[in-house]
Amino acid sequence: MNNVIGSLPLNGQSMLSIHRLVYAFAVTCLICVVSLGDVSAQFVHPGLLHTQQDLARMREAVAQQRGPIYQAFIQFAESMHSDANYRLRGPFNEWGRKPNRHTDEAENDATAAYQNALMWAITGKQENARKSIEIINAWQSKLKKVSGIDGVLASGLQGFKFANAAEILRYTDSGWSHEDAVQCEQWFMNVWHPTIENYAHFANGNWEGAALQTKMAIAVFCNDRNLFEETIRYAVSGAGNGSILHTVVYPTGQGQESTRKQGYAQLGLALLSCAAEVAWNQGVDLYGWRDNRILKGFEYVAAYGLGHDVPYQPYLDRTGKYGFGGRHQHYNAISADGRGGFRPVLEQPFNHYVSRRGLNAPFLTEITLENRPEGRGRDHCGHGTLTHWRPPHQASHPQRPPHRPAGLVARSKHDVVRLNWVQSVEPLSCTDATHYIVHRADTLGGDLQMIASNVPHPIYEDKTAKRGTVYYYAVTSVNQIGASQPSVALAVSHMPEQWSSQDIGSVGVEGFADFNGQQYSLEGEGANVGGTSDELHFAFTTIRGNGTITARVVQPVSSQWSKPGVMMRQSLHPKSVQASVLLLPPQWSGGLVLRLATGESAKEVGRTRLREPHVANGNRLMTPYWVKLTRKDDTVTGLISADGHTWQELGSEQVRMNETIYVGLVACSQLEGVSTTVTYDNVVINTEER
Repeated sequence: MNNVIGSLPLNGQSMLSIHRLVYAFAVTCLICVVSLGDVSAQFVHPGLLHTQQDLARMREAVAQQRGPIYQAFIQFAESMHSDANYRLRGPFNEWGRKPNRHTDEAENDATAAYQNALMWAITGKQENARKSIEIINAWQSKLKKVSGIDGVLASGLQGFKFANAAEILRYTDSGWSHEDAVQCEQWFMNVWHPTIENYAHFANGNWEGAALQTKMAIAVFCNDRNLFEETIRYAVSGAGNGSILHTVVYPTGQGQESTRKQGYAQLGLALLSCAAEVAWNQGVDLYGWRDNRILKGFEYVAAYGLGHDVPYQPYLDRTGKYGFGGRHQHYNAISADGRGGFRPVLEQPFNHYVSRRGLNAPFLTEITLENRPEGRGRDHCGHGTLTHWRPPHQASHPQRPPHRPAGLVARSKHDVVRLNWVQSVEPLSCTDATHYIVHRADTLGGDLQMIASNVPHPIYEDKTAKRGTVYYYAVTSVNQIGASQPSVALAVSHMPEQWSSQDIGSVGVEGFADFNGQQYSLEGEGANVGGTSDELHFAFTTIRGNGTITARVVQPVSSQWSKPGVMMRQSLHPKSVQASVLLLPPQWSGGLVLRLATGESAKEVGRTRLREPHVANGNRLMTPYWVKLTRKDDTVTGLISADGHTWQELGSEQVRMNETIYVGLVACSQLEGVSTTVTYDNVVINTEER
């Protein structure tokens, strides 16, 4: 029998009801979030690095020529980028990094757009507003592409400056027209966002920190609640080096880039801090995530820079390229390169953690006070003394309800769905939500039903979820004033009926698999798929007789040595006979991998290189890619496709397996002690009785 149920047509063969398995999930998006209600509501504007209250604090201090803000303003006003007579360097149709195309011009113009907008907001001088408007309008009318091998950095670093300038101009009486602001939204989404859409899983953490801050800024400027939710989720659970726990890798504060160069370690933290500031202004406390993990990173680099000893543990990063045992750089100790030097990036985190939150940060405090007033940095907005200095916060009561929760992450295991989210705050009074209410809907767009009230912390376990059922969860935050709107809803499910997952072989990190109704997300370690024994995490079901499994590997995967793909195997024993269609790193080829007898060394058939635009720089997987494996009697055939329509055959081989076999999806990092994250969509299994 040959059955495919869903949107795919059945063939004309006679149907038998002996064995029937079909899982067809059409997918159109990377992350499954579901909009229930007005998802653009309740953004704070201006609400990137600076709110109306921040701008008012700066204006008052400068007008009264008072305190650290005024001293910093004198330095700021002397910058050529703050001058209303600044001479525009661009615009151009394209700019980028490596190869550098108009890089210096774009960086200078982005800085001038931001600093002139800020000068306008502080002084009220219309000529500064006009200059910032001139720069933004000129670039948005011409720039069509941000390019280069380092394009993620280009967009992530300079796009953030343009976005902050645009946010200030749009929400002050600058004279910028509504039409130009709407066009700017389209410009950010069509020109800047594509380069940073998938972050930079192949790179060090500061790349992804740059992408994260600018994606979040674009989300707020464009009032895109779903995009904002995706960025918060990535900050707390993203697969690459730029998420909080992959940037600050240990609770000691040691960073992913501590072994590379101190300036890079500081920059990665600073870019995360910028994202956290945007989130804070929208009522989401990324700063506080995992016991103030970002602060621990700043304390670590500050202590080390001041000459203190700091704890160090060997660490291999998420790409497998950098750190202890790294295949690109075998870093085995903290780097002294740049020790004692500090970028102008510390005022912002200092004024949050020490002034707003009243926390103890002795090393960060010492360096911040020594380096006032903070100036400009090329890769950072800088001028933190001017923009972020504030007196110590006095305890107060909330002035309004907390903002809606964000960053919902789910993990399903056994009979429990475990939800986590980021703590909500009311940022004006710096007060946390007192508790949360968890809601659940059974259908897309269905009514949200409360399943838990008075949840004291941003974590909840749903023990009533039924296996194989997709639910839509949303959370509301509450304080003494009232309740927020519900969060963007998250689709969650246990693995489908008849599916399971487990580690195969000797792995050092326990793997897992989740399903959200559209995508399978696997986390797995393991040395290899191949050789005489496999080590991987396997999400699987069983089929009897002939069959085909098709899936799309969603770009990107985290480890640059990941082996994603589809597999059929005789048993769950690591030495089992098996056939797999895999994407093979690091240059990224498709290949059919076969073990023809138990314990025999596997062989590879039909290795075929993926070319641009699917692979960039020789080793960066840039697009989703399709894999397919069929069994017809004792013959297996492997195929790959760029689009799911036109298939390229890798080869066919005789592989004798039992009548009933295991078939499913693979996650193998090929790294010791480091797992990989692999996501699949468009998973289809069809069967045909022999």
